[in-house]
Amino acid sequence: MTNAHEPLQTVTTQPVPAAEPAIPCEAIPNRPATAVFDMAWGNAFYSSSNTPPVPVLSVFGADRLHQCRSDGSCDLPRAIKENADCLIRSHRNLHTNKGSNEWEDIIFRFGQRVFLCVGENRVVGYAGTSLEAEKVVREFIKNYAKPKSASGGSFFLINQGQHDISTETVSLSADTILGQEALDLHYGGEIAKWHRDFSEKLLARNYGLSIFEGRPGTGKTFYLRHLMGVLKESHRFYFIPTSTMDILSRQDFIGFWAGQRRIHADRKFVVILEDSDAALMTRSADNREKVSAILNLSDGMLADFLRLQIICTINCSTADIDPALLRPGRLICHRIFGRLDYIQAARLAESLGRKLPQARDYSLAEVFAGHETNEISRPRMGFAV
Repeated sequence: MTNAHEPLQTVTTQPVPAAEPAIPCEAIPNRPATAVFDMAWGNAFYSSSNTPPVPVLSVFGADRLHQCRSDGSCDLPRAIKENADCLIRSHRNLHTNKGSNEWEDIIFRFGQRVFLCVGENRVVGYAGTSLEAEKVVREFIKNYAKPKSASGGSFFLINQGQHDISTETVSLSADTILGQEALDLHYGGEIAKWHRDFSEKLLARNYGLSIFEGRPGTGKTFYLRHLMGVLKESHRFYFIPTSTMDILSRQDFIGFWAGQRRIHADRKFVVILEDSDAALMTRSADNREKVSAILNLSDGMLADFLRLQIICTINCSTADIDPALLRPGRLICHRIFGRLDYIQAARLAESLGRKLPQARDYSLAEVFAGHETNEISRPRMGFAV
């Protein structure tokens, strides 16, 4: 419905010239198709909310419209070169410092009622039937998909906008996936069995809460990068920065997850809350909403619908955490990441071609840094491997 105070605009789709691209364009009548609607509700390119872009809306209106999506990276420069006559929208970034030009979003019109929206890591087809939408996506991927190279996992950084919630993909390198020997060097000999058991629980459970406890530098994030690589075919990992933790209690947060679930129905979702001490501590006036949100997301009727597995990293002790979060059935795992004793730390340092300056315990960060850090001496409670 249009806004009574805003003028209507008429959008006219001009005929696309005939061409012979890699994916043939169907003939389009000379008579332009016209649609009237409020431009404020349309998008020039693919939207995170799954709203079709303006060119698609202008053609289909209220007619039957089907969408098909596939994730993956494609050779956009070659696709544009070979299908230039079908290109109707493009978004390009000129990186003067890098000396490169990057295509971020493009839209092809392969026929009167067949559109293809392509981004850095996605291909979305729109057509009058589901078979047509699937066909154009499969054909484009067949012609332009980049060959897969060795890589690690990835995660999706959740961005909190004023009017919507979106994600940005962060890819990890192949060396973030550790072999069993490397796991043993970094975390001790018992890590392999624990990692296997934990991975199996994430594969079997639809929702729940896991807590990684340990001082800064003890390897919590390092292990999470490894886990993302190991489970990259079955899980999607989402990261919520500490500064935007209040997104958990936003009204449109549930709608965001519902949209992600529709697109990626075959995946399990893991939400990572790093340094989330304040959000997990016993409820008080300043964190009540965050704790309640995590309780609802990790168990109960809302959890049945959203099916989110939540992993929180904390620096405090679990003794300070709200008891309701530790309830059996909600808690999938609680692991303490401790400092390495000297023998274990020396083995790791030797594998890195380094020597430790003195015989004491070390964090992973200290071993990798190649020198000891000046720490304030405090009593250590509850940190044992």
